[in-house]
Amino acid sequence: MNLKIFLIIATLFSAAALPLAIRLSVAENITQPLVATPLQKFQKAIQPLKAKRVDTKQILKTKRCTGCDLRDVDLSGTDLSGADFRNSDLSGANLKGTKLKDAKMSGARLNKTNLTHTDLDGADFQGSDLKGADLSEATLLNTSLINADLSTATLHRSELRDADLTGAKIEKANLSNASLYGAHLTEANLTGTNFSNANLRYANLYKAIMRDTNLKGADLRMAVMPDGSSPYGTTEY
Repeated sequence: MNLKIFLIIATLFSAAALPLAIRLSVAENITQPLVATPLQKFQKAIQPLKAKRVDTKQILKTKRCTGCDLRDVDLSGTDLSGADFRNSDLSGANLKGTKLKDAKMSGARLNKTNLTHTDLDGADFQGSDLKGADLSEATLLNTSLINADLSTATLHRSELRDADLTGAKIEKANLSNASLYGAHLTEANLTGTNFSNANLRYANLYKAIMRDTNLKGADLRMAVMPDGSSPYGTTEY
């Protein structure tokens, strides 16, 4: 075989093998794991941190635990006046009879928490989640519940004199026989709320949402109504 014939055969063989090599290369690249984009790496890096679990003995000693996982904790009957539990999760906790006077509870989660007979005077629950919590016969004098979620909560016979519930969600909550003397309920959502036999004297209900609200037997003397009407002829008092 002369050199010319050999070169022709080699050229033909190379041309036939090239498409196969390309297909194999593409297949190999497809099977390789995709490299994470900068955005994916960033999203992975900012995954929420797990809340820290803390010993109850430490809580009783320091009265401070922000951003903690305190679900189902039993702190009933203890004195935690002035405690700082901001942004902590106390869902399902037992705080029956606990003193939380002037406590910092803003942003806390207290879903279905037992707060019966609890002293919450002056406590700050601004923006807290108290859905389904039981606050029966609790005292909340001058307590801040601004923008808090009290949907389906029970506040039967609770004392909320001068409490600030501005913008709070109180849908389908039970406030029967509760005292809200002078309470601020401006722009609160009171849809389906039970205020039967409640004391709402001097309460400010201006711009409150009151659909299917039960006011049977409620004392509304001197209260500012949702439309702004009052015995004073003004929304300010």
